[in-house]
Amino acid sequence: MKRLSWYAVLTFIGLFAGFGTSCGKKPGVDPTVIEGASKLPGAADVMAAIDKQDYEGAMAALMKVKQTVTTDEQNVQFMVLSRQARDKMSEAAVTNAQAAEAVTALRGMTTGGR
Repeated sequence: MKRLSWYAVLTFIGLFAGFGTSCGKKPGVDPTVIEGASKLPGAADVMAAIDKQDYEGAMAALMKVKQTVTTDEQNVQFMVLSRQARDKMSEAAVTNAQAAEAVTALRGMTTGGR
């Protein structure tokens, strides 16, 4: 019985430690950065082209946005925008070959062609 109570105590300590470390503020992207990504010049054109299933146009618009990036903050916003575009095109890539090609090109562009 004594052994069982020790296991119960250790189990509770483990549970409390687990719950204690999982609570709190989670790291992630600042909401102002996400909002700023949609305000980059040409960001609306990127999303509008994706909505029209014009994936080449979306990639061209994304390249134009990339050329306007001048600060580190804008670069982070561009990364968020390109991630949003990639996620949206990935949904269509399952059934659309042009979307799949655009996703592959976007991956190459954001990872430096690796």
